[in-house]
Amino acid sequence: MKPNENAVVSAVVGCPIATAGEVFADGAMIELIGGVHPSQPLLMLWDGSTEIIGPVVEYDGQLYSPALIESSILRELTLPTSCSPHGTTREFLAEICKLVTALVGVDEKAASLIARIVLCSAIVEAVSVAPALVITGPDTSRANRLLCVLRCLCRHPIRLTSVTPASLSSLASGLRYTFLIRQTAVSDKLQKLLDDASRRDQKIPSRGGLLDLFGVQVIQSDSFLSANSCPLRSIQIAMIPTNAVLPVLDESGQRRIASEFQAKLLSFRRTNLGASQRQDFDASNFSFPLKDLARSIAAATPDDPESQAEVFELLREEDAESRSARWTDLSAITVEAVLVAWKESPGEAFYISELSNLAQAILRGRGEDSNIDPGAFGKCLKALGFATEPRDAKGRKLQLSEGVHDHALRLARDLDAPAPEVSSPEVSLRR
Repeated sequence: MKPNENAVVSAVVGCPIATAGEVFADGAMIELIGGVHPSQPLLMLWDGSTEIIGPVVEYDGQLYSPALIESSILRELTLPTSCSPHGTTREFLAEICKLVTALVGVDEKAASLIARIVLCSAIVEAVSVAPALVITGPDTSRANRLLCVLRCLCRHPIRLTSVTPASLSSLASGLRYTFLIRQTAVSDKLQKLLDDASRRDQKIPSRGGLLDLFGVQVIQSDSFLSANSCPLRSIQIAMIPTNAVLPVLDESGQRRIASEFQAKLLSFRRTNLGASQRQDFDASNFSFPLKDLARSIAAATPDDPESQAEVFELLREEDAESRSARWTDLSAITVEAVLVAWKESPGEAFYISELSNLAQAILRGRGEDSNIDPGAFGKCLKALGFATEPRDAKGRKLQLSEGVHDHALRLARDLDAPAPEVSSPEVSLRR
């Protein structure tokens, strides 16, 4: 045997790499799939034309085996056991919409958004920010039913409750879970961790290593009854009581749905992950906070321009609410105060306290009673990239140069800050 052949054989028979899934540069994939026993998953290798299923698979001279996952988590995960054709993206989207509408009784818009969340769970590696579906409203029975349906439909779903930052951080890393969280309250610390976990390239330090909890999130909680408390990357679905009679959804029905749709979702993932990673959806018409959400939702239908165009209408109300909120957002108010000050006295220098007073006047003029702290205002200026002059006896000043004006105009455009109008006595600077 030649020396180079020995090297190849050595690589193939070497120690397998533990994995919950791999996507290779040439489009080949390894997927975690269900086996005969829930505690013993298998791997499915697909090279673009051929499937190989087994406890160990080999690709490009390297062996792979299923990742070590705690048995209770494996029993909870819904995994495909096969791959079957899903049709076109539009046909599969419509099929999911029809199922969700029939089983949960939501309207057409809600079903369309929910279906896109399902598809996004299959191609989540293609988005930079994973979307969240927030379920609110008093009809907890239908909300629970929606979680059951999503457990059948989404990729790597895991139902959780009584979640804390510590317990969430104890989960196996890198599985690309779809988190199905149902609990009364979500603490600020947990919400911060979920926000961190929603970013693809953001790893969380844990036990001397780096934890990857990136994945789609579905949260049913009373903590999000107000739209203002929802994460910016979220879609909110309100479950309002209805007289509609819904069909029975027992365990056997859920198993049947999961078996059919998990196989189709795997086919959808194979077909569309590469296209989703290459897509460049134009989100410029959305308000700044909604751009990431719009891109993520559009990535779910990369090969269907008609479905992508529907994203603008599906998120129209959320976009309007986002733009309305910018009228009282501190960053937007800060930029507007700089622009108003420059309009009245271009080229002059103003103390931070003067600018914060102007920002306060703008805010009060919009019916808001909250106070703007000069220190918080100064920190916001710095965070937005405005460089102040060294402190003197009265504090720090901002020189309203042409460069500062140009920077403020760019920020106003990017942040959707309201354009400064002609000054009125309520918002004029008192020099």
